[in-house]
Amino acid sequence: MQNKSIVLTLLLISLISGCAKKEAASDASTDAQAADAAQVATDSATQAEAVHEPNTTPATEQKPEVILNTQVNPAEATRRMVREANVDFTAKDVVKTALDIDKLTFDAGGFVEQKNIDFTVVDTQSEKIADGKIKIFEKVNPRADIIVRIPSEKAAGFVNALLPLMYFLNQQQYTAKRYELRLLEEKISQTQTVPSDSKCPELNEIARLTNMEVQDRVRYSTIHLIVTQPATVRERIDVDIDAVARLNGDSFWKRAWNGVLYGWQFILDLLVILVTIWPLYLVIFVGIILYKSVRSLMKRFIK
Repeated sequence: MQNKSIVLTLLLISLISGCAKKEAASDASTDAQAADAAQVATDSATQAEAVHEPNTTPATEQKPEVILNTQVNPAEATRRMVREANVDFTAKDVVKTALDIDKLTFDAGGFVEQKNIDFTVVDTQSEKIADGKIKIFEKVNPRADIIVRIPSEKAAGFVNALLPLMYFLNQQQYTAKRYELRLLEEKISQTQTVPSDSKCPELNEIARLTNMEVQDRVRYSTIHLIVTQPATVRERIDVDIDAVARLNGDSFWKRAWNGVLYGWQFILDLLVILVTIWPLYLVIFVGIILYKSVRSLMKRFIK
């Protein structure tokens, strides 16, 4: 009987300890899950803050993967459209980039309508060196304005082919107008510029040329490219005219003798001037006589 009581007691102790362990394990699992959830929430909040914070890392290159979509819009496929695009970007070398653009234009079956490469001097500093020369440092901003005409079906591919040439894409614009609308705009513009007394044959010729121009713009898209590059500094040697005059001027003794001659000539010129104003001396002399006469008369009158 006593043995049975001991066995029952041991069984009860085992059951109680097992339940306690399960509750402890359950509590530990709950705490771990709560800690994981808190960590995930903290990481999410940190990532959200990082997304909204400004990026302070300087960008050495900034351009999209594609500028124009090469797929043709079904709405445009059935219409005659006048397409124009403007692209402004920064390249490493303006002159080399202009040559690359010429090659791309030729490969696309187009042509260069206008090209202007300008090197604008924005700042200048000079330093004097020996032998009457100066060294000049110039800060230059190179810029190229290029207008190319590309077959309309290849215009998007041509613009996208410019991406390897650029470091920064500064601006892009694209317009597409129906042929009839653009022709109407051109005719209105011509009407405003043509004199009202123009003859009918002249007006017909202007209308015909305008129509041809717009049709040409339908076949060949107009792409205006502005290419810039970071400012460069160039150095050149120039002549300091003041220093050259000093270096090649007369010696001291010759300059001193010339000074004596100039001084003597100045005295002679002064004497001539004094002789020239002889009427002034006469006026002064007459004035003195009149003054003395009036003074003597006044003294007699007062006495």
